[in-house]
Amino acid sequence: MKRSSLALLTSLFFGPMAATAQSVGRKPPSITGVGIEASEEMKLASRSMFALKRLERAVLVYRSLGDFEANGKLARVSYQAFRNDLNEVTTEVEPMLSRLPQSKLKLELGNALASYRDGEFWWQQIDRPRVVNVVSARAATASSRRSSDTVPYTVAIHWRQANRYLRRAEQLMTQPGN
Repeated sequence: MKRSSLALLTSLFFGPMAATAQSVGRKPPSITGVGIEASEEMKLASRSMFALKRLERAVLVYRSLGDFEANGKLARVSYQAFRNDLNEVTTEVEPMLSRLPQSKLKLELGNALASYRDGEFWWQQIDRPRVVNVVSARAATASSRRSSDTVPYTVAIHWRQANRYLRRAEQLMTQPGN
């Protein structure tokens, strides 16, 4: 009985050291566990961040509702220019995001892209001219005016949210161990 206790005690204390000593000379094939190394992950995340920053520079992010109401502009560029940039960035970023392993960083970058898409969707609602049947012009004008009054606020909220996601992604990228 004493021998089995001694063997158990020895394996508990010295077993982990022996396992560590055996694996010192090998480099793990993947740091993230999904097939790409951490440096590759950071390159993909950096390239995604760089592309998303193009969209951030195109829009106006307001600190408060009062600031937005004072200015009222949604972006530094036209709707069509933003839409073109969004399409280019989406085409560039989506494949990179698909290669990233599931992580908070991937989530933040994906959410930023989704917020820009959502903002573009709502901006489109108020940007393009609509064809209205003459018979129902009064009713259509009244109802579209009511609904379109809040759309610019919705767009501004999406820009602000995208900005928050990008800030969080930047923080995750600069934290040690990421």
